[in-house]
This record gives sequence, structure tokens and C-alpha cells, in this order.
Amino acid sequence: MAIMKREELPNPARRQLGAMCGRIAAGVALAAVLVSGMDGAAKAQTSLADIEAAARKEGPMTWYVSFYGASIAEQAAAAFAKKYPGLKVNVVRATTGGTFQRLNQDLRAKNTIASVVTMSGVGDYYGILLRDKQLMEYTPQGASQIIDVAKPTIVPGYVYPMGGGIMSIAYNTKLVTPEQAPKSWADIANGTWGNKLVMGHPSFSGFDAALVVWLAQEKGWDFFKDVKKEDPLIQRSTFDAITSITSGERTVGFIPDGMVAESAQKGNPITIVYPTDGSLFIMGFTSILKDAPQPNTAKLFTEFLLSKEHAQIVIDNYYHSVIQGVSRDLAGGKKLNEIKLVPLLPSADYEAKLKKSTDEWLDIFGG
Repeated sequence: MAIMKREELPNPARRQLGAMCGRIAAGVALAAVLVSGMDGAAKAQTSLADIEAAARKEGPMTWYVSFYGASIAEQAAAAFAKKYPGLKVNVVRATTGGTFQRLNQDLRAKNTIASVVTMSGVGDYYGILLRDKQLMEYTPQGASQIIDVAKPTIVPGYVYPMGGGIMSIAYNTKLVTPEQAPKSWADIANGTWGNKLVMGHPSFSGFDAALVVWLAQEKGWDFFKDVKKEDPLIQRSTFDAITSITSGERTVGFIPDGMVAESAQKGNPITIVYPTDGSLFIMGFTSILKDAPQPNTAKLFTEFLLSKEHAQIVIDNYYHSVIQGVSRDLAGGKKLNEIKLVPLLPSADYEAKLKKSTDEWLDIFGG
């Protein structure tokens, strides 16, 4: 198993985000910090018609996105262009760690390329951007349509949820029967999945970072030591992990349910298990950069990301909407209230938990 050594990891990537479902106390704390250092008066919101008119004087906008895959991001960009003919969004998709690393390089070079950044979670990465005052203040009108359970995760004026995914267990349906498939996280570490397991790397994947924090808290580090005995394949991205499962290189892995459903829809032999000991709900968030080259297009695109049109794209691709009136069943036809979701994580200390958990994970898996 070859993974990057700890000293080879980019510093921003080691401080990976991946926030968990529900209220995120850190986001509220960050908002308070930001307000203390900036003018607290609310800025008047320009009408969408005026914003659109101004956007038409700007060139194509670049969008850095990690929350969902490139194909879904391209669908969103195409739908935006259809709604606003003549406006164009260029998609740059990478892992969460890769996205932030690219963005950080841009900011250090004082050469902001992207106008909008959309990543998994509102943990440390957005915290860095907020503390460094790298985000533009804008309150989208669509924020009023965000579902109640997601509203407490908003950092008002700066960071907004735009979709969600559930981190669960996936398996290859040609090589594993439903009876053989693990039913819980505990089943992963029971000694039956030697050379059959694949995992994402928490220093690069926001989904996997969140899972590591939660599993360490819920199961303890002995769980990961037992998983290590299974000799898992470690991939940087959850998308690489999916490929390992569908190809048969590995048969079981930790994958967001939306990614699994999308892959299965393409005819790949893969399906999802919602573990009996809990599934982790992770939201994607979006922000506008302070020095956005196309600030008005960015505002209009943010409104689109919080619209029912975008929410429909989200659920059509088996992710979960955070917009009122747009929802879907889970993979396998289950309802959200039919599976066990993990408890909410009060995360004022999430950054500290994340760094400690990532370091411990690297110690166990050879970093």
C-alpha cells in the first residue's frame, strides 16, 4: 500500500475539512470573529436584474468545485448558461484538498482565478478564508429557501450550504452478495475483508476526513488498527475508490451514497449499504472570493446554486437537496428517516479534532 508520507503532504491539505450534518458551531463562531473585524452594517442588496446586467459585462467565470463530480458540475454550469444565455462558467474540479491547495496558491500569488469556490464542509478551509478575509460578503436571496436543519450551518453573508451526501459503505455486486456485504462499520474490521477494502485519504478527501473524525470518536482508534490489518488500498479521492470497486480491484469501500448511485446508474456493479451503526451526512458549501474576477457572475451563480433548479440537478444525481420543496428517496428506495444518521457534532473544536485525527490516521496507515 503506497500513500504519501506526512512530510510530503501539503500543509493546507493536512488540515482537511469535511464537516458533519446539522448545526456547525464553528461556523457560527467564525461569523462572530469576522463581524468583529469588519463593518457590521449590512450591505444593501442589488436587484438580481442589476446583477445580471453587470454580469453581462464580465467574461467567463471560473468555478473551483470539489463537493460533487465533474459531470454534475458541468450539468450545473450548463443549466446556468441556459438560464442566462451568454454567461459562461468554467468548471475546475478537484478533491477538496486539491481545490484548496490550488486556491491557496492563487491567493499567495495575488492572482485570483476562481470567483466561486464550492467545497465539502465548513470546517478549517472556510475558516482560513474567513480569518484571512478572502471571502466577499453577499447574502443570496435564495438563502431563505434553505431547509431548517441546514440553516444553522450558514455563516451569514459568506458561506452557504448547497447540497449534501451520506457517507456509507459500498460494495461490488458481482463479487459480494447482499448476504455477504457488511451491514455496519464494525463489520469492516472483522477480519473478512483482507485485500478487498478501499478507502479515501483524509488529507485529500473532505468526505473521508469527516468520516475519520467521526469513526475515531465513535469506534476508537482500535477500529482503524483492525482495518489496517485488512491491508486496505488507500486512494486520494473517493472517485478513485469507486473505480477500484467497480473494476473488481477491491470489493468494498467507504463511499458517499450519491456517487455510488451515479456509478450504478451507468451500469457499474456497485450498490450502497447504510450501516446499522450510523451513516454520516456531509454538506457541501459555497462562497464568493473577495477578489473575484467576475463578482456579478459569481453572485448570480451563487443564487443559482441555492435555487430549486440546481437542487433538482443535485437530487437527479443522487445527492441530497438542502432547498425546501426538493427532496428524493435514498438509494434502494429508503426514506431518510428509515436510516440511522450519526449524532450532530458540536464542532467548535472541530479543527483540533481534525488535525489530531488525521495525524493519528497517518501514524496507523504508514504516513
